Amino acid sequence: MVCVSKFGSLALLCADNPGAFLGTEEARAEGELDTADLEQVHRALVDLGYRVVPEELLERDYDGPSRLPWHVQHPSWWDRFFGIF
Repeated sequence: MVCVSKFGSLALLCADNPGAFLGTEEARAEGELDTADLEQVHRALVDLGYRVVPEELLERDYDGPSRLPWHVQHPSWWDRFFGIF
C-alpha cells in the first residue's frame, strides 16, 4: 500500500493498512511483502520526487500544534502528515 501525504512530498509504503505490521521489516519477515516489489515501488516514488518515510517513525507522538478535537490526547506523526489535521 502507498499513502501520499497531504502536506509536501512524503509517502509511506506498507504491506497492508498502516499499523498492520510494525514496519516493512516485520512484513517482509512474515512473507507479506516482497523485497523486489518494495524496492521497485520505492524507486518509483523517489523518481517522482517523494521522500519515503518509514512507518515506524510515523507512529511516534507529535507534539506540535494541531487542530485535532480536544479528546485526542496523543496525536502521532501519522495524524499530522497523513491523517486528519
